[in-house]
Amino acid sequence: MFWRTGLPAIVAVLVAFALVAGSRGLGEPPPQAVVAQPAPPPSSTPPSLDPGVVTAAVNEVAPGTDLAFALYDEQTGQSLASVNGDQQFYTASLVKLFIALDALQRNEWHPSERLGANLTEMLSASDDGIAEALWEYGGRSAIITRMVQLIGLAHTRPPTFSDQWEMTKTTADDLVAVYRFLVERVPDEARGLVLGAMAGAQNPAADGFPQYFGIPDGLPDLPRAVKQGWMTIQRAVVLNTTGLVDSRYVVVLLAELPLETSYARGRAALTAGIAALAPVLGH
Repeated sequence: MFWRTGLPAIVAVLVAFALVAGSRGLGEPPPQAVVAQPAPPPSSTPPSLDPGVVTAAVNEVAPGTDLAFALYDEQTGQSLASVNGDQQFYTASLVKLFIALDALQRNEWHPSERLGANLTEMLSASDDGIAEALWEYGGRSAIITRMVQLIGLAHTRPPTFSDQWEMTKTTADDLVAVYRFLVERVPDEARGLVLGAMAGAQNPAADGFPQYFGIPDGLPDLPRAVKQGWMTIQRAVVLNTTGLVDSRYVVVLLAELPLETSYARGRAALTAGIAALAPVLGH
């Protein structure tokens, strides 16, 4: 079986939740939240990036890794990089972002206090139990079908077996579209809930997995709201890091690493790949 896990004129409001501090692992610094501020004027010269540096950095640590990478600038509305952008990868716990958006949409973007608390815990701690319950309540694969239609996703597909939510397939380019939908189209209350939960990502996650790999450890000086994914399948180790960085950049890195790769090496590989972005993003 499998191991499961866990704007152009708009700047997202990311809420830092006090409850995160009590559940974070010992010695872990609190995540930076993004403070709401007026959007800076659009830059006419977005950063230049050779996406090959990300691929090279990942494979230097974990040779033979198959990956997809995308970088999108919300401020300028430009795609800055896309590598294997339409290649499908398993979501692992990234699907929890789909589950959250679907639950919010079905509640007309005004969640009850209980639903809001559940979504916050599911996203920040990557809680599988809450994901299971919401997946079942939302009609399992029907959640993915609705999100594909709502957002207009080209290559996202529900799992073959509807109880295996982690086996949903998506692409880097589709995930950019999901983040753009969240930042640009989701109403303020719901957007704030989702991004606030992701800004307060707990480390370790509910299942004990260290989830600060990739974006959090690779860009430690930048505010971020992240959703991570991890699991092992029959052919590979799956690690995914995605998020909104500095209230501006949508960053997506999806990877299938050779099966013999340890989680520790895999986390280091994705962190190295994301760290290669630091000079480009100005930090």
